Amino acid sequence: MIPSLPIAPAMLSAHEDKFSNLVEKYERQKKIHPTILITGLEGTGKRSMVIHLIQRLFCDTPGKNLDACGNCKSCKRSKQNQWLDLFWLEPETGEDDARLGTHKIDAFRELKTKLGLGPMEEPFKVVVITNADRMTLQAANSILKTLEEPPPNWVFILTAADASRLLPTILSRCMEIKLRPLDAQEVYTILQQIQGPEFQSAKARIASRAAEGSVSRAQYFLEDETWKIRDQLLGFLSNPASEWMRLIESFSTSQRALQLSLDLIESLLMDLLKNSIEPKHIWVHEDQKEFLLQWQESKNITPEKILFVLTQIAEKRRFTTLTLNSKLLAQETLIPLLETFIS
Repeated sequence: MIPSLPIAPAMLSAHEDKFSNLVEKYERQKKIHPTILITGLEGTGKRSMVIHLIQRLFCDTPGKNLDACGNCKSCKRSKQNQWLDLFWLEPETGEDDARLGTHKIDAFRELKTKLGLGPMEEPFKVVVITNADRMTLQAANSILKTLEEPPPNWVFILTAADASRLLPTILSRCMEIKLRPLDAQEVYTILQQIQGPEFQSAKARIASRAAEGSVSRAQYFLEDETWKIRDQLLGFLSNPASEWMRLIESFSTSQRALQLSLDLIESLLMDLLKNSIEPKHIWVHEDQKEFLLQWQESKNITPEKILFVLTQIAEKRRFTTLTLNSKLLAQETLIPLLETFIS
């Protein structure tokens, strides 16, 4: 789905400096690199910055930096999602989580039927390929042939969380713009701007710190499902025998539930690990600080044990996107936690 405009001001403020050279060059020469790659962690604003950049490049009377006028014909078309010269390609959705989808070759075959056409209303046509690092090999080879000889007045913008998963031959044709992770205050401000000025809560503060620079990750942490799983995890630490099977069931309901659970385990353990190194650090789960410290002391949880479990969780993460027995994978994920901390 194409992001709506305007984007959150705090998102624009965090990243606009990364685009200044590209926009300045476009203003001087009225030319733009035919293939642009925008990279950064999931949730740092790649898609939002892409749609804002396109609005700025299409704007008839732009302002300074990345500012579009908002009133010209092109800007009005953008607000109504009526750009005829924009093609927006998303990965095909996974069964229970769009983050697990892939780009397949069919969409690129259809795109090729339009490559001979020139722009209808804007200075050029734009093809956006979000999550380009999820292209199948067939799809990647198909679009590579187009990127090697892009049609006149066509621009391709790719986004990727992991550029190393792109074909080297595709990377070599791209001008890369790297977005940094957002800090916790930026994430919180963006959430406020998305949700409205009345949006304030202790949960939002925790979610912003747990986000690790990602707005989408913060939004996942705000969902009721996440807090339910967190409560179950804390209950498991207090009474593993009675909570074991209930936790397995929660972990195995979907790939997304398992990923959220791993995120929560990591953030809880990282609070303890950071506290061992720097007691004055800012806790993510500040509302559970006393409980976690008491649990750590009662179970003699050393930093070495925490690091071991975090390493095991990182290993299990590699399997969360595969079609495996979800209940078995959930059990295998929790066993190191049980053996190291509970026994």
